[in-house]
Amino acid sequence: MNTTGQPLGTIKALAELGVRIAIDDFGTGYSNLAYLRHLPVRELKIAGSFVEGMQSDCSADPVDTKDTKIVAALVSLAHTLGLTVTAEGVETRALASRLRGIGCDAGQGWLFARPGPPSDIDKLIVGSSGCGK
Repeated sequence: MNTTGQPLGTIKALAELGVRIAIDDFGTGYSNLAYLRHLPVRELKIAGSFVEGMQSDCSADPVDTKDTKIVAALVSLAHTLGLTVTAEGVETRALASRLRGIGCDAGQGWLFARPGPPSDIDKLIVGSSGCGK
């Protein structure tokens, strides 16, 4: 993504209107720490591929340990910059608890709701008892 010119101006204009800008799938693909300096970002959404490595409760897999450390570092970095953090791919209460333990602000995934039509959003909000607790 080019952070100059019209696209950046449009993003800044949206932010000035109160739209919260989030970087999706942070840590993969074209994620770039420079975006955090140039874009009016308010939130990072940590890629589900990192969260997936944290799924097991007691993993001896060194990759899982690394994923936990990466997620913890991303949460710390985001909070240092005044950003909120949403973890993608949260599927179990145990994983939600681990993410809360390292300071993650929110979660997104099948634990909270399955994909569905926009017409179901009101039912989810009204029937919500809070973030997988």
